[in-house]
Amino acid sequence: MAPGAAPEPVETNLTFKQWAADWLSRRRVKSSSLDKYEIAIRVHLNPRWGRKRLRAIAKSQVEAWVQEMEDNERLANSTAEGHWKVFQMIMKDALQNGKIASNPTYEVDGPYVGESTSYIFSPDECWAIYDEFPERYRVIPMFGFACGTRQAEAFAVCDDVVDTARSLLTVRRQVLTTKETGYKPLLVDRLKTSPRLSTKDVPTPPYLVEAVGEHMERFPPRVTETVLWEHRKKIVDCKRVPARALFWTPRDNLLHRNHFNDDLWKPTLRKLGIKDEKGDLPTFHDLRHTFISTCLQNGIPEHTVAAWVGDSVEELRRTYSHLLKDHADTHGAVVAGLTARPKLTVVRNAA
Repeated sequence: MAPGAAPEPVETNLTFKQWAADWLSRRRVKSSSLDKYEIAIRVHLNPRWGRKRLRAIAKSQVEAWVQEMEDNERLANSTAEGHWKVFQMIMKDALQNGKIASNPTYEVDGPYVGESTSYIFSPDECWAIYDEFPERYRVIPMFGFACGTRQAEAFAVCDDVVDTARSLLTVRRQVLTTKETGYKPLLVDRLKTSPRLSTKDVPTPPYLVEAVGEHMERFPPRVTETVLWEHRKKIVDCKRVPARALFWTPRDNLLHRNHFNDDLWKPTLRKLGIKDEKGDLPTFHDLRHTFISTCLQNGIPEHTVAAWVGDSVEELRRTYSHLLKDHADTHGAVVAGLTARPKLTVVRNAA
């Protein structure tokens, strides 16, 4: 503020609902994330906080709300966590913009979220899925269990990202199906979850390199348009260039997740009798969990696995902490040997 200038007036009557709407209008995120934020604010946060003056929200009120969410048996822990994160972002933004003097969420523990459980496929199950899957698409699950790709990333593999000489897969695209694309599959040069991470390189097993080669011989890649995504730009305003995608439907369309899941993935698992402990069908994402779990259980460093799959080390530790704890048994003896007191060497004088 310039010397002598009057301070910006404080809007003492500003409500949470008003500031949440302002905050939402300034978000530059994926349309799917924006939709989730809007729903959380409209359906859950505004009914609880909307009429309250922003500056009057107290830490004790926030703590009571967190307890209410934990006590609500109809509210899933993961859903409560999502509401909490949006609320935190709004209040932090209000503090940064001078709308409140202190952040009432500071040092408040959010709703408890228990460890998530994932289905881990056995090698026999992975290969049974490969053998049973329709030939046109059977390489797709292999990208999940052999390279840890997400479903949208596997759909988007093109002929320029498989380096056969180095046995390396460069993941750089996804097939996006959102409100912004008119819910039609569209190839986008962007990773699934990170606007700042442009690519990730994953070692590719020889059997996958061979399978991709056979697939391209039988089903030659087809040219399509790929969006060169830019941060803070709408897809319609981004440049487009050609790319040769590997996976197409018989009607020459890119894969839609609903078609893949309902018509290909689920029928295959039902036919093979693959179910989790609750009798539910595992998801494609569980192939990614299988890849990560296999890597961690076999001693591959967590920072290496994180780089391969495009997660942070913190996220990996949070999700797979139970596997990392096992490393104490696996590597404990080695560490103990490294830090043991050196044995004294007795030097005898020559007679």
